[in-house]
Amino acid sequence: MTAVQFGELPFIKEDFEVWSCAYSPDGNSLGIALDNGDIKIYSTSDWKLTKTLVGHDKRIGRIVFSPNGKRLVSGGADVTVRLWDVESESCTHILIGHDEEIFYVAYSPRGDSIASASQDKIVRVWNEATGERRLRLIGHTGYATSVAYSPNGSQIASGGGDGTVRLWDVETGVCLRTLSGDDIDGYIWCVAYSPQGDRLASCSGDATVRLWDVETGTCCRTLRGHNGVILTLSYSLQGDVIASASSDKTVRLWDSETGTCRQVLTGHSNDIWCVVFSPNGDHIASASRDRTVRLWDVRLGGTVARHIPVGHSADISSIRYLPQGDQVASSSHDGTIRLWDVETGACRRALIGHTGQVTSIAYSPRGDTIASCSDDETVRLWDVETGACRQTFAGHDYSVAAVVYSPRGDQLTSGDNDGIVRIWDAETGECRHIIFGPWAWMRSIVYSPNGRQMAWSSQYTDTIRLGDTESGACLHFLSGHDGGVPDIAYSPRSDLLASAGKDKTVKLWDVETGECRYILVGHGRDVMVVVYAPQEDQVASGDEGGSVRIWNTRTGECCHTFTGHTGKVTSIIYSPKGEQIVSGSEDETVRLWDVVSGQCLATIQVINSPIGSMAWSTTPDVNYFVVGCEDGSVQLWQVMGDEGTNRVRLRWGPLKGELIVQDASIQGVHGLSQVNEQLLKQRGAKGEPYVRLREAGKKVISMGSVVSNLKKSNKAVQDPASPSDPSTEATTGRARDQHIASDRDMTCFWAT
Repeated sequence: MTAVQFGELPFIKEDFEVWSCAYSPDGNSLGIALDNGDIKIYSTSDWKLTKTLVGHDKRIGRIVFSPNGKRLVSGGADVTVRLWDVESESCTHILIGHDEEIFYVAYSPRGDSIASASQDKIVRVWNEATGERRLRLIGHTGYATSVAYSPNGSQIASGGGDGTVRLWDVETGVCLRTLSGDDIDGYIWCVAYSPQGDRLASCSGDATVRLWDVETGTCCRTLRGHNGVILTLSYSLQGDVIASASSDKTVRLWDSETGTCRQVLTGHSNDIWCVVFSPNGDHIASASRDRTVRLWDVRLGGTVARHIPVGHSADISSIRYLPQGDQVASSSHDGTIRLWDVETGACRRALIGHTGQVTSIAYSPRGDTIASCSDDETVRLWDVETGACRQTFAGHDYSVAAVVYSPRGDQLTSGDNDGIVRIWDAETGECRHIIFGPWAWMRSIVYSPNGRQMAWSSQYTDTIRLGDTESGACLHFLSGHDGGVPDIAYSPRSDLLASAGKDKTVKLWDVETGECRYILVGHGRDVMVVVYAPQEDQVASGDEGGSVRIWNTRTGECCHTFTGHTGKVTSIIYSPKGEQIVSGSEDETVRLWDVVSGQCLATIQVINSPIGSMAWSTTPDVNYFVVGCEDGSVQLWQVMGDEGTNRVRLRWGPLKGELIVQDASIQGVHGLSQVNEQLLKQRGAKGEPYVRLREAGKKVISMGSVVSNLKKSNKAVQDPASPSDPSTEATTGRARDQHIASDRDMTCFWAT
C-alpha cells in the first residue's frame, strides 16, 4: 500500500491524460479536461460523474467556468475555443481565429468576455455572448502560453515562450507594461493575479515562481524549491497562499508574503499541468499526465495555517534550548541561525552574517547571548533579544567545527578542522589560549559541569585530550580506542568521561587519573553517540547500525539493548528526570524509549528526513523535545503520559508526513468516512467497514477483534478526515508499537 499524505482525498482516475481542471463558482462541481478532447464534470459531494461534454477532437489545454457557473469555456489542440452550456451539455459557440493550438483560456470577472492564448503567439479577446472577436493582442515573440484577467477586469496579463509577461489594457488592447528579467530562463507557463490585484505571479521553465508588483512592474520576490519546470500556479481565495505544480511531480504551497514553502504535496507520477483552489479555499485539485486528478483538503495535512514553514534551506547542524526554556535555536548549513518561539513555533529572529555553513551553536548560561561557528573560519556572538552580532572572533585558519560556553559563561572554546583549539574571553573576545594537537576534523568539545576541565576529540583520531580551563595546560591524553572518537560526555559530577569509539566500544575514564575504568563492549558497529543520564548511573550509546544501548556506569554492564532503527543513530537525549531517552537516526525516525523496562514507547515516522540534532527541555506541566533534520526542518514534540497510553504530539513544525500501511484491513471498522473508505481502498485496504456490512445485512465483527494487520512498516493509519475518531484510535491502537497520527494536533498514540 502506497503512502497516504495528511489531507489527501480519493483521486479521480481517467483513461486519458488530464490537462486541466476547474471548480464551478459554487464549488459543487469539478470539471476536468482530457487528452482525447472530452470534458468530464464530477459532483464534489460524492465525486460521481454527472456530465460529459464532447466536441473537441484533440487534447484540451484549459477549461474554466463562467462567473455564474452556467457556462464553461475550453481551448484545445484542435485550434478552437468552445463555449458550453453546462446544464444541457451542449456547445453554444465555436470560436475560430487562432492558427495554432490554444494553450489557455480565461473568463473576465463580469463574464462578458473570454481571452485565449495560442501557440500562434497571439492573445485574442472574444465577446462571450456572440462569440465575435474583440481584440487581437500582438507582442509576444514566442508562444502565448497563458492568460489571466485582473480582478477588476481592466487588465489582461499574458505569459509567453519569449520569457516575458505582458500587461494589456482590456479596452484598447495597448500593451501597458512588459515584465521581464535577465535571469528568467525559459517559457512563462502560467500567470495569475492576486485577489487584491496588486500582485501578479508567474512561473517559468527555470523552476521559479516570481511575484511582480503590477503598478511598478518590479519583481518583488522569487520562489525557489521545485526541481523541474513549473507549469501552473494558482492563488488562494485570500491571496495568502500560492499553489504551484511542476514537472517534478509535486505541488508546493507558498506563503505569498514571506515566500517560504509551507507544504509539498506528492503523489502524482507525471507532469502536473493544472492546480486550482476550490472557491472556499478548503481544497486543492491537481491534474496530471498520469491520468489522475488528485484532491487535497488543505485544512488538514496540506494545511497552510497549522504548521510553520521549514525555515532553513539546508541541513540542521545543531539544536539548542535557551536555558529559560521558552526559545529554541537552530543552526544550519544554509549559513543562518534561527530562534524559534517554543509555544507558537514562530521564528523570532534569523541571525545572518556568516558567509559559510554554520556548524555549531551554544547559548550562554544566562541565555542572553548565542555563540556560533562556521566554515567561514569565524566565531560570532549574537544578542538573543535583538539578533545583532555583538562580536566576531577571528583567528582560526580552517573551518570551525565546534563551539561551547563554559558553565560560568566567562569562557568560550572553539575547535577547527586542523585540530586547533582556541579558548576565548567571552566578554572581551581576547584569545586566552591556543592549543595545538593532532585532532584534525574536530568532532566534540565539552566542559566538565564544574567548569574546571574541558575535553575534546576527533572522529579521525584515537586520542582524547583533557585540559585545564584556566591555564589551558594538558592534564591527560586518554589513549585506548582503536579508531576515531566521534563523541564524548562528562558525568554530571565531573568525575568521569564517557567516549564513543569507532572501534565499537564505549569507554569510561577517570578524569583525575586518566585511567580507563570500564570498556563497554557489545555494539556490533562503530559507536557514534554517547550521553550521560542526569543521575549519572547510566550512559546511553548509539551506533552506525541503529542499535542503542543503556549501560550501568557502576558495573559496566549493559542494562538494555534497543533495536528498531535501521540506520545510523545520530543523536540521543535523556529526559530531564532520566526516565526516558529519545534517539534519532538516519532512517528518518525518532524513537522514545523507557530506560527501566527497555520498551519502545513511541516511534515517530512522519519526519521524512534523516535526523541531525535533538534537544530536550521541560516545563512544570509538559515535556518537549525538539528535532532538527537534514532537510532544514525543525519540529517540536510534546511527550505526554496517561495511564496505559503514551502520546507524543507535534506542537509545531512543517508537516510533510505520510501514512504507509501494509495489508491493512478495514473490515468492520466503525466511524470511517465514505471519502476515506474510498481513499484507503484505492491504496489497497481490504474488507468492508461497519456501515457497509450493516447495509448488506452481514454479521458485524466486534470492535474488540478488529485489528489492522500491519507488517513490519511500524505504521498504522487513522482516518485522515476524522483524525480524532475514538473508534479509529481504539482499532489501530491495539497494535503494539504502531504509529498512529492525527493531523489536527498531530497526536501519536502507542499502547503500553
